[in-house]
Amino acid sequence: MFVEKPGEDFTALKLISGPYASIVYKYGNVGFADESKKTPEGALPMQFDYTVIENNIMADTDSQEFIDHIGDILVVLLDEQVKQGKQSESEKMQLELEPIEE
Repeated sequence: MFVEKPGEDFTALKLISGPYASIVYKYGNVGFADESKKTPEGALPMQFDYTVIENNIMADTDSQEFIDHIGDILVVLLDEQVKQGKQSESEKMQLELEPIEE
């Protein structure tokens, strides 16, 4: 779930299920590792910064398990953005290709 705090200039995420339910955090810089860290399959690992805003359950938000969890969420969010971008590009092309009625 996306959450905003009045007066702040960022959107945060609130986890609503699972072991980290109720934690609120935001992503910082997102990118990919340099070529030297390429996996055997040839993929570049994703790197990201995050800031925990609220952790009422006192979970270990520095653990690899938490980082992997929010990393998986980030992949889903980025995938959705790419799909939306492709969809809007497709719609744009479709609009451009429609014949003009005279």
